[in-house]
Amino acid sequence: MNFKFLLSFLICGFIVFSSQGQKLQIRANHSDAKFILLNDYDDSEKQELGTGSIEYKLEKNSKNRIKITKPGYQPVIKEYNKDLKWDKSQDVVLDTRRIDISVEPFDAEIFVDGRKIGSKAIYMTIPKDRSATLEIKKPGFASVTKTYYNSPERETPPVREFFELKNRQVRLEVQPADGQVSLNGMPMGKGNQDIIVPAGDCVTVKVNKEGFVEYTKVYCNKPGIDPDPPVRESAVLDERLVKITTIPTDAAIEVLGQRVGVGSYELKVPKGRCISVIVSKDGFVKYYKDYCNQTDRNTPPVADAIEMARDQAYDNSVSSDLANVRITVPVNKAYSAEEAWRILSSIVTRYFDILETVDFNTGYLTTSWQVENFNSSVIRTRVIVSSGGNSDQLAYAVKLVSQAADLNDPSRVKEVVTVKDDELFRDWSRIMIKYQGLIEEIQARLQ
Repeated sequence: MNFKFLLSFLICGFIVFSSQGQKLQIRANHSDAKFILLNDYDDSEKQELGTGSIEYKLEKNSKNRIKITKPGYQPVIKEYNKDLKWDKSQDVVLDTRRIDISVEPFDAEIFVDGRKIGSKAIYMTIPKDRSATLEIKKPGFASVTKTYYNSPERETPPVREFFELKNRQVRLEVQPADGQVSLNGMPMGKGNQDIIVPAGDCVTVKVNKEGFVEYTKVYCNKPGIDPDPPVRESAVLDERLVKITTIPTDAAIEVLGQRVGVGSYELKVPKGRCISVIVSKDGFVKYYKDYCNQTDRNTPPVADAIEMARDQAYDNSVSSDLANVRITVPVNKAYSAEEAWRILSSIVTRYFDILETVDFNTGYLTTSWQVENFNSSVIRTRVIVSSGGNSDQLAYAVKLVSQAADLNDPSRVKEVVTVKDDELFRDWSRIMIKYQGLIEEIQARLQ
């Protein structure tokens, strides 16, 4: 009888307990963590239950969904099914860090550990004892990278962090590919480079390669300065540079008729062009050369040392104010016209073998051209005598004609220069040494 009574009592007690529902003691590992009751079918918040730890009675007609949250941590949602038997004491651990990340510009892309997560704003989570690397990218801007750690030995991640991409970035594409790039005078390396332009500043980029004209560009990232730095830019070295030096070191260098240097000059040769250079110095053979930056021509040298040859014509001549000038020589009245003419003719024929024209009556005499060939030029010399002075006094006008034809002039069409090529000869301010005393002797003998 007693046994039956005890069994009935236990059954009734179980029924009463079940109908009353379970009470749970739920405790978080952070004293300031909040407990929030959620609606059954979404994560909208229904009621705040407490902080740190709560006592919660499972409701009969509810899924009993509870969110445990704390700023800087990934929230945990627990669901306590009323039909299950739960331990009265429940511990909840928040140990995954969460960072509220927001960025500008809003269309900048956000990556976590190399995987694109979104743009504008994200929640970044870091499991316990792990790390995660954040990277923010947008074309034309310098990327921002930061690594966060969820470890007691490392700096605590912030609850939220804001990033603004301010520094500009230019992708510099270099041709030739081995061009050396420098930023504000500091070497960066060879080939393509990412140029960072800090906010509120300007930078100077240079690209160099031996044998090419330097590429220089200034990029500015300042308010009100237009335009903004480009996303990418081509730095093409297509203008050639030739470092010309001369021996002797004081030779004059001419480009396009302009004297540009003495002894040395850095010649720029634009793409598709040829530039003519003339190097000259008294006593040396004039040097002509074309430097071409064209696909069908030889590539210009990086450096060109021009050693000039001695000018044989110069070495066999003297500078003279009497060359190519009509000199009037009065005849001493002690001489008759015939005597004076005979003296004049005898002097001329000692210097010139052949007289081309002789006319005593008109007082006119010319010699044939005397031609001499040298490494620099062809020199031709002749004498022309004509009657000069007034009717009261006998006088002769003597002209020593000295002319040169440049053998190295690239504009010359004819391969061989002859004495008859008048268009190739120019008056020369020097006379051959062997004719040096001719006019002085005529003056001395006739005056």
